[in-house]
Amino acid sequence: MKQIHSLIAASLVLISAATAQTCREVVRDASGRVTQTIDHQKSSNGTVRSVIRDASGRMIGTSTSQTSGSTTRTDYRDASGRTTGTASTNGSSHTTYRDASNRTTGTATTRTNGNTSRTDFRDASGRSTGNQTTNHSSGFASGTRRDASGRVIGTSKESGKCTDDAAAHKKLEYQRNQR
Repeated sequence: MKQIHSLIAASLVLISAATAQTCREVVRDASGRVTQTIDHQKSSNGTVRSVIRDASGRMIGTSTSQTSGSTTRTDYRDASGRTTGTASTNGSSHTTYRDASNRTTGTATTRTNGNTSRTDFRDASGRSTGNQTTNHSSGFASGTRRDASGRVIGTSKESGKCTDDAAAHKKLEYQRNQR
């Protein structure tokens, strides 16, 4: 369940500012096998809704994200609709993750240089749990996840209208390796 938070949270920020945007993200493990797909849709009022599915296409979670001022809040639910946690991104670089009981479960800090962003993840005690580097180009984004020792643990590719604005990627990347 915690992995659902991280998958969706980071993905939500890949959505740019235009209305009625949709995109699909394909997540693979280190061996190249598809493990999940995430469909994102941003409505005209700025709300982003995402659905995450496992490799067999079964829905395993959803999220809803809204921005107010410089803060983005994401609420996560499991497949049955129960709240499983939240993420709060301040500005475009720092995110705090909390479980359903409001306990901090981890943080993420993102740095962007041109079309490349790097997000470093830490657990609730501040220990590094890995990172994600994402390269952005018009209409596409590709990411590589590494664990705390630097070993590649997965990749992701996203295409669709969500990836057109590289600046939108600053807020957050995948936190899968956090959990």
